[in-house]
Amino acid sequence: MAYLLTFQNTHYAVHSEKIFIKNNLPVSVMALPTSLGDFCGICLRIAAQDLDKGRVYLNKAEIPIEGIFTIEGVNKERTYKRWIP
Repeated sequence: MAYLLTFQNTHYAVHSEKIFIKNNLPVSVMALPTSLGDFCGICLRIAAQDLDKGRVYLNKAEIPIEGIFTIEGVNKERTYKRWIP
C-alpha cells in the first residue's frame, strides 16, 4: 500500500521531498489528482512502511500536511480515500 501526502502549497511539497530524500525515504512527486481538491498542484507518494517516519520528519521541520490519502485500485482505476489514524 502507498499513501499520498498533500500540502497547502508547492513550497511545502518541495521542501518535504528534500527532507525525505535527505533521510533516505523513497518518495515520488506526482500531480495532485483532481478528485482530491485544489490544494497545491503536486503531492508526494510514499510507501506505507515509511509513513510514520515521514510524518515525524515533517513534524520536526514544522511542515504541515494538508491531507493523507490511501491509494486503492478498483478495476485498474485508482481511488483515493482520506486516511484517518
